[in-house]
Amino acid sequence: MFARLLEQVRQSERGKKPQPTLFMTETQLKKLVNEAVSLHRALTTYSERLKALKADLIREAQRHKEDFTLTDGGGSRWTACGTDGCIARVNFPAPALLSHIDTEDEAFDKILALAGESLDGLFDSVHYLKPIADFRDEVAAALPRRAATQLIEICQVECSPRVSFETAETKTKER
Repeated sequence: MFARLLEQVRQSERGKKPQPTLFMTETQLKKLVNEAVSLHRALTTYSERLKALKADLIREAQRHKEDFTLTDGGGSRWTACGTDGCIARVNFPAPALLSHIDTEDEAFDKILALAGESLDGLFDSVHYLKPIADFRDEVAAALPRRAATQLIEICQVECSPRVSFETAETKTKER
């Protein structure tokens, strides 16, 4: 490649227009396309298999709720070990608060009733309601327990479980 570039520079110095340079032959390009398509197909297959394996891990984790550990964010985690020291963790995040509650939302009127006089202290109101920072703690402090629990539940959305892996060091044979 450097030789082609050097030749182009020499030709331009002599006032000649450099010839267009092909970086790959037609055969090389076809091989490149074939390899890329083959890899794409393999990745698609592996991706589908990984998705199925993660679903299996989530189902298995749900059968072991007694082994869950609580996470800092209010969710929980289940951990399983492989035969070679690898680890799979299934995280069940705590429900996330809705980013905003539109006045047209079917839960809007119920939220107004439950929050009562505490509404302005619990929500930022523009054209919709937006839970404030530390919403859960503030609701628990401002409302009776039953109303607080109901209000928090209405203002949450369920989060999907996530699976992550830690890979152990692979043992390599010395030659």
